[in-house]
Amino acid sequence: MNVLDAAITPRGEISEIAYQQEIIRLYESECDLMSLPAVVFSGVQRIIDCDVVSFSEIHSRTRDFRALLSVEDDPQRRVLALQAFARHMKSHPFWLSDPAFFGDRALRESDFFSDEEFLKLPMAIDVFLPSGARRMMAIVIENNGHVLRIDGHRILGRSAFSDLQRDRFQEYRSHVARAYRQAQERTLAGLTPTERLRLVFPQLTPRQLDVAALLAEGKSNDDMAAALCVGLDTIKAHVKAVYEKMGVDRRSMTAIIAHTAMPFDEVPPLWKLPAGAWSTGTRA
Repeated sequence: MNVLDAAITPRGEISEIAYQQEIIRLYESECDLMSLPAVVFSGVQRIIDCDVVSFSEIHSRTRDFRALLSVEDDPQRRVLALQAFARHMKSHPFWLSDPAFFGDRALRESDFFSDEEFLKLPMAIDVFLPSGARRMMAIVIENNGHVLRIDGHRILGRSAFSDLQRDRFQEYRSHVARAYRQAQERTLAGLTPTERLRLVFPQLTPRQLDVAALLAEGKSNDDMAAALCVGLDTIKAHVKAVYEKMGVDRRSMTAIIAHTAMPFDEVPPLWKLPAGAWSTGTRA
């Protein structure tokens, strides 16, 4: 038996020692955005004794949405559930991932609805109960134009989350917030200049991206023409187009952009990085 598993009480409440070990594991993992969900999934499952964890992000500027689950599910049923969720999400603030409403708190469905009330909710009937989800507790984190919501779910027949589990999850939130910010920074720091230009300026064509990357390296027009096996006039035309699309007027500015991570809220959603980071998810 794992030491962490042995530190769970019969009520499913993790010991202080095991809880601290989960915090240490979160930081020691030094996650980027690709590896963070898996670490959060296992940590949350142990800390609050839940069956399923969801990891959802909203890009505030574009409203793009991505979600990951700690278990495999039926993609078609998931799409239907997301559509139903969108229909009912405005029925109560608990369903909305509003950082102002959640603040630093961990909130449970039982904080707002009695058992009888919950079972009659359209949200429960159309979204959660068909998949066997009954109990839930959530935290919301906002950072640089992204909103992260993490939910722990328990299946039908299980009891509500305890006050101690709520307090643990609430405290864990501050550590996840720090790890999330660091994961964003690590992900952007790991991009090559070409990947950074592609992310910030998706309107560049593949050839223009090649030219922009060479500009960022300080290459002359002659060097670029030789590297790309095209004529000098063609290179000059590409350079002009690149400057216009990037809104710059000299090579040094291209280099600065290519080697500097832009603010998160000024770039597309970070899950659209060219690394194929996310295996599941959808837009809502």
